[in-house]
Amino acid sequence: MILNSLNEIPEFNDVVIIGSGPAGITTALQLEEKGISSIIFEAGDLDFNEKSQNFYKGNVIGDEYPDLTTARLRQFGGTSGHWGGNCTSLDSYDFQNWPISKTDLQEYETKSYNILNIEGNFYKKRFNNDLDIFNLNWSNVRFKEKYYSKIKKSKKISLILNCPVVMMNGEKGVVHHATFLKDKLKNIKSKYFVLSTGGIENSRLLLWFKKNNKNLLDDKLPIGNYWMDHPYHSVAEGILFKKNFDVFLKKRKIQNYIDTDCNYSFFFSPNKTSIDKFDLLNSSVNIGITKPKSSSFQNSKFMQLKCLAPQLIKNLLFSEKEFNHYDFNISILSDQKPSFKNRIELASEKDSNGIPIPNLYWEREQNVRNSSKKIIETLAKFLIDEEIGRLAAEDFLFTNKKYLHQNGYHHMGGTRMGNKTNDSVVNADLKVHYTKNLFINGSSVFSTAGHAYPTLTITQLALRLGDHISKLINQV
Repeated sequence: MILNSLNEIPEFNDVVIIGSGPAGITTALQLEEKGISSIIFEAGDLDFNEKSQNFYKGNVIGDEYPDLTTARLRQFGGTSGHWGGNCTSLDSYDFQNWPISKTDLQEYETKSYNILNIEGNFYKKRFNNDLDIFNLNWSNVRFKEKYYSKIKKSKKISLILNCPVVMMNGEKGVVHHATFLKDKLKNIKSKYFVLSTGGIENSRLLLWFKKNNKNLLDDKLPIGNYWMDHPYHSVAEGILFKKNFDVFLKKRKIQNYIDTDCNYSFFFSPNKTSIDKFDLLNSSVNIGITKPKSSSFQNSKFMQLKCLAPQLIKNLLFSEKEFNHYDFNISILSDQKPSFKNRIELASEKDSNGIPIPNLYWEREQNVRNSSKKIIETLAKFLIDEEIGRLAAEDFLFTNKKYLHQNGYHHMGGTRMGNKTNDSVVNADLKVHYTKNLFINGSSVFSTAGHAYPTLTITQLALRLGDHISKLINQV
């Protein structure tokens, strides 16, 4: 059901969900399945508009980072409106500092695949002693396109657009009401409130509520701290010797997972033994293999190799009739260790609703560079030992040269999950510590980042949250 006015909203509700991105919508769908009503409040419109997007203005202090207004969307469906669609799951060892394990999410796997329109045919195969090859599933889902009509027809889910939350009030850990703005202000009461506004907004709003309501949230909670992204960088390029590489793939019985007849990307990650042995960050190593064109012989890496090993070039790379090699490039998307100093704080500047914009303090630690360097060195040695190729690494891996954050936009942490109140904001059920009816939903609850694209885990956590709240309501 679509609501157009605050007057249409009951004063008291079962569940209020703030935010209509993948997390908020998924929780509402799960509650609906359990026969429980919810109202989704979306600060943005149905579609993108720049006026609304300006509310996502913020400052970045530290390493260079993309404009915060481009990294997320303030509209129905949230940032799923421009995400890349890549899906994979966290590794079991990524959960070692979470209060839950990977098995706690397994019962929600099939339903999350259906939500995202993916097959879920994930695999991980041994590539060599240090690396596993794994796959992604690609989702074509834009939550606006898939779920707006469903919500419009729903008798259990209500949606109101252009209606941001501006305050939350309560005491002794109980939220009495949240204040929303749509032409006028109105206080809305609910049994349970679920904040699902994104990896920056969840922290920003909680900090704002805490600042204005000293008796609601515990002052010692590290709200905004331990913020993370996935550092992503192009790190190397090189050449694979076609015949030798194909023999290697057949010998390892993995030729069906790396189709060298196609221009394609393949994904590798260091195995747990390698991570521990070399002190690596869990990383996604993306190797793009392409068939060479004549112009590729003029690129700088080829010319370096030609000077260093002219006979090898002559014997292995090409003959008079055909190319005997593949070109490849490597990029690495890596984990980022949680750090207290990477954080969201409130700036002095305020948006037009009177809420301070965020200051994002974000830096990559040296271990990001060191881990990528070790992975590339290990891979380079493997190519030489097996006589299947050569690579040339980017200079910044071996120097203190500044390097750019090339991609990511995976906002995680800030309201992280944990058992200890000194280093987490929510518990295993995503309830804010010391509160009775306030939950946080989305990637801001991630305790660690791993290398997995976050949306699949977001939907699984959101389904689990829907189950938990439905049990609380049915117990009453």
